[in-house]
Parts: sequence; structure tokens; C-alpha cells
Amino acid sequence: MRAAILLALFGIAAVSRPLSQPDSTFLQDLRPIQQRDTARAISYQNAGLKLVGENKHEAAVEQFRRSASFDPSLVATFINLAYCLDKLGRYHDAIAELQTAEKLDPANVMIYINWGNTLLNLKRFQDALDPLQKAAGIESTNILVRLNLAAAYSNLGRLEEAASELEQAAAADPNNIQIFLNWATILSNTGNATGALEKYGRVIALDPKNLSAYYNRAALFEKLGQIDNAIAAIEAAIKVFPDNSLLLEILKKLQAVHLQRQGQQDSRH
Repeated sequence: MRAAILLALFGIAAVSRPLSQPDSTFLQDLRPIQQRDTARAISYQNAGLKLVGENKHEAAVEQFRRSASFDPSLVATFINLAYCLDKLGRYHDAIAELQTAEKLDPANVMIYINWGNTLLNLKRFQDALDPLQKAAGIESTNILVRLNLAAAYSNLGRLEEAASELEQAAAADPNNIQIFLNWATILSNTGNATGALEKYGRVIALDPKNLSAYYNRAALFEKLGQIDNAIAAIEAAIKVFPDNSLLLEILKKLQAVHLQRQGQQDSRH
């Protein structure tokens, strides 16, 4: 009988992040030497960050470029420019801004995280490893680094290495739901169903309203032929989402599969 649930093996999404405004005390020390209008640059940067929060990335780019014109020494400006350009799909322009940022502050972990993320968006998975490994060398416990490295390894088919990155991420942040969702996907793809089920259970323990975890857990049970466990997983989800019509429909299909199998077993005796 056709499977009641299609297992949702989602790809691991890469993660990037804009950078908050620079430290003003440090900038005050620079201003007399460089004779730049740092205060105005920061005001434009803050305006840009506000627009980023509103998902107005095109408008934010203009604000960040104005910020750079008043003080081209602020590395955060170029990281934020790159972030916005990446969101706009202008990946090569984003990398150019990150190259500028690297010249200003080659030890800034966010440069390499965003650089790796942009290369992942370009599907240049092997190339993405270089900046991401640089980021790991700067800040080994950074969750964004580990998540993006896991995404790169996963897309290269290097699933054991991807799982290792997520294990390190979980050690650094044991309550991060996204880590365990991604880890479950990787383990499922490597054939480690027991491990995947444990990770889905961990997600549900952390977030009892995480529908994806319930759904994928039930789907994996069904794939393993454990229909009773799949039914129990969907029933647990329905207790949390009693009005979810999709869950109710899945439950009916699973119960039908269960009855069919019982009938087949009875006919053999």
C-alpha cells in the first residue's frame, strides 16, 4: 500500500547574520587620527540595520554605502553590505564587499561565516569550506560556523563529517532546536534511524509544538515498517494540534495500513 507519509528529508539551510553597530568607544579613538565623520557613518549604519530588520535590503544597501562614504574603516559596514547583497541574490557583489572587510579585519569571524554562506548559495560547496574552516579556526564554538560547515559537507555527500559538525554544535548549544533537526536529517540519510529518532525526540522535548519533528518522526517510523509507532507519533502530534486536518488524514491512512496488515496476518493463520 502506498506510504501514508512522505518523509521530509529537508536539506540543511545555511545561515548568515548581519552585524550590529561597532563599538563607539573604539571609533572615538580613531576619529581624531583619521579625520572621518564616524558618528554620521554609524547613524547611516543604524538606519541600514533598521531596514534589514524590516527586510528592506535594497534600501539598506543605500544606507550602508552612505555609511562607508563617511568612514570606510568600519568593517561592520561591509559585512552588512554583503549580507544585504546576498539576500538580494547579488552573490558576487557580496563576496567583493567581504574581501574589502577582510582587508580591514582578517580576524573577524562574521566575514568568513557570511562568505561561506554566499558560496553555499552559489552551490560552490567545496569552495565554501575554505572560509568556513577559517571561521572555525577563529571561533571554534560558533554555532553559525558549525551549521554552515554541516551544510557544505552534507551537499558534498560527506555526511559523517556533517554529523560531526552538528555534534560539535550541539555540545556548544545543547538547546538549539535547528541543530537537532538538521542532525536528525543527516542521521536518517546515513541510515542511522535510531539516532535520527532520538534527535527528533530531543526536538520535541525542547519544543513540544514543533510540528516538523512529530511529522518526520512518524514518517521515519513508517519507513521502518513500525506502523504502531508511527500511529503513536501522529496521535501525540494531534494532542498538540487537535485541529490539524493533515494530521487527522495521516492518522486515518496509517490506521488503514495497520488494519490491512492485521487482516493479512489473520489470513495466514
